[in-house]
Amino acid sequence: MTPQSDVPRAFAGPIAGRLQHLAHEGPAPDTGAAAISVEAEGMRLSLVLDGETETVTDARFMAPASAPEAAILDLLCAHAIGAPVREVIEHGLIFALQALRDPEAPSPVAGILTPRNAGACFKTPLEMVAAIRREAEARFGRHKDTNFFDRPYSEGWSKLDKIGKRDLVLPHIDSFKAACGISDDAFELVEIDQYDRLFLVFADEIPVWDKPVLLMKLERWLRKQTGERIELFTEVVKDANRIRRL
Repeated sequence: MTPQSDVPRAFAGPIAGRLQHLAHEGPAPDTGAAAISVEAEGMRLSLVLDGETETVTDARFMAPASAPEAAILDLLCAHAIGAPVREVIEHGLIFALQALRDPEAPSPVAGILTPRNAGACFKTPLEMVAAIRREAEARFGRHKDTNFFDRPYSEGWSKLDKIGKRDLVLPHIDSFKAACGISDDAFELVEIDQYDRLFLVFADEIPVWDKPVLLMKLERWLRKQTGERIELFTEVVKDANRIRRL
């Protein structure tokens, strides 16, 4: 168990918040279904599987109370449900890292942040995922193809028409603007296409170099608020003056 004082500042606040609302803590249900369970440092991670598809149908963990690792394992379990085991192995901790990263805090490392260099609180979860990999490969063999798993939108989202989807996300866009102190007309949602991609148009008040960072923050915000894998893009608006476009 990692002491709270050793948790990097970039994760301290989100981890503390997640520890108040753990959704997947506890023993895995005894349903007789295939499962993979691993233990390390007094913690346990269990994945219940659909044996035919290698898809995780339930995920649970057990860890000491207030352990920072509990927040990481809880998010790993959230990502695991509905995904193939290989997706959990390859991207589960990356998902947890991104969800727990405070975008306003400095990165604990220079360069690319990964679970391997994100701090001691990721050490035991990494060991557990490595053990899951070994067990999965022993049962199902090693995959040699590329992992193309892409989590679909929820059934609720899929049933909405474009107006319904727009009505769902607009309040969250407004709350993001308010939280960041951004004016109401700094950008607007102009389209949701047939692939459910959301397109925004930025006003001139937003500098070009600020747009990518703002887009990433908003995308993270919308995913957290809606629970959907929202993808944002910018719509390029041509200057109406033909001379300036030359």
